[in-house]
This record gives sequence, C-alpha cells and structure tokens, in this order.
Amino acid sequence: MYNLLKANFYRLRKDIIFWLFLIVTIGIELLALFRIASSGYGTNLYNFINEYLLYIGLFISMFVSIFVGKEHSEGIIRNKIIVRS
Repeated sequence: MYNLLKANFYRLRKDIIFWLFLIVTIGIELLALFRIASSGYGTNLYNFINEYLLYIGLFISMFVSIFVGKEHSEGIIRNKIIVRS
C-alpha cells in the first residue's frame, strides 16, 4: 500500500494539470483575500472562509474527476485491483 501511495504522489508531482490547478486555486484565493481586505467592511474571516470553500470545492471536484478519469482510461485502477486481489 505504501508503494502505491508513493507512486501516486510521484505521478502527481510530474502532472502538469495538478500544478495548474494548484496555481489557479492559490491565485484566485489571493485575489479574493485582497478583495475582501480592500472592501469597506474590513477583513472578516467568516467571509473569506465562505469564498474559500466555494472555490476549493469547485477546483477539487474538477481535479478529482480529471485524475480518476485519466487513471481509469489508462487502466491503472484495474491493475491496482488485480494486484491487491
């Protein structure tokens, strides 16, 4: 199991889509933080967390669907099931 996790993390480290989603998520959250800080209401942690959860949920769902779809189409999931049985 440890080897499977290590292999998946290694594959993620080399995946350009992972880094793209990570950079876009951080960029959007920094923009949201600056927008909330520059508004006349002051910095409210509650507002920032609500916006953060909205964006992070959206990006996580897109990334997971792309990642699982890619693994399924390449047959990696099938090979993992066969090895574990």
